[in-house]
Amino acid sequence: MKTLTKTTLLLAGICSTSLVFGQQNSYNDRYNDRYDDHRNDSRDQRRYDRRDDRQLNNSINERREYNRRNEDTPRYDNRYEGRIGDNRQFDERDLSKAYDEGFEDGQRSQEVSERQEHRENYKHFTFGVYGGANSTRFEGETVNGQDLTGRLGYQLGFLVRAGGRIYGQIGAEYLASSSQFFKPGDGQVNGISDITANIDQRYLHIPAYIGVKLAQSDRGVSAVRLALGGEYATPLSTDKNDFNLGNADFQAATINGLVNLGFDAGPLMLDFVYHYGFADVLSSGNSKRRILGVNLGFKF
Repeated sequence: MKTLTKTTLLLAGICSTSLVFGQQNSYNDRYNDRYDDHRNDSRDQRRYDRRDDRQLNNSINERREYNRRNEDTPRYDNRYEGRIGDNRQFDERDLSKAYDEGFEDGQRSQEVSERQEHRENYKHFTFGVYGGANSTRFEGETVNGQDLTGRLGYQLGFLVRAGGRIYGQIGAEYLASSSQFFKPGDGQVNGISDITANIDQRYLHIPAYIGVKLAQSDRGVSAVRLALGGEYATPLSTDKNDFNLGNADFQAATINGLVNLGFDAGPLMLDFVYHYGFADVLSSGNSKRRILGVNLGFKF
């Protein structure tokens, strides 16, 4: 009985020992398999990395070669790169030149648009009305301070002005003037003595100018103007006077030269005008008129 028990225990110990060694060997086999798989994966990764390094180095070398060719030949390259498709590669200088040309074209287009807008907004047409005072004398006549007050007259008129910096102007003006005349006596006793008196007249003037704006605002509304021109002048009426002169005694029409210096401040106008008579207004005597006038007006 004891012998059987010992034998049974011995067999049980051997089986247990065999089971433990078997499990240990199985675990070692699984660990070794995983280690081998990991080692194989590492070798594959290193081979993949080396292949990528070679491709990267090749790409860098190709790019250096490409840049070196472009430095020698500043023209665009029509080669296709890899399998990207139809994307062409251009030299940086070509792209910079194209950008500059595009920028210049944009600038020119903007300047054309600004000029067109300026032309559209510029006030090319002006209508105005004015009034002022004048003083009249004759060629060669000396006017002292006492005589000046007796020579004052006035004028009313309107104008139409068209153009830009260079402009044309035409209008009509009603002018009342007072001119001092002198008639010598016959020098005999109880004869006709010297006569000095003023004659008041009304004239119709039709002035026309060609002028330039020496300085102006963006729209030309405010400006400093200088103009030259001429006017047609015809007498409308003559007051009763000591010389018994009427309209029939004066020239039916005369031509005067004009010089105008003007200032525009928004809708307001200030003008200084000098009238230079080219012909005598009377058939006898020196009667070429010189008129200096100043006008204040409103334009719109």
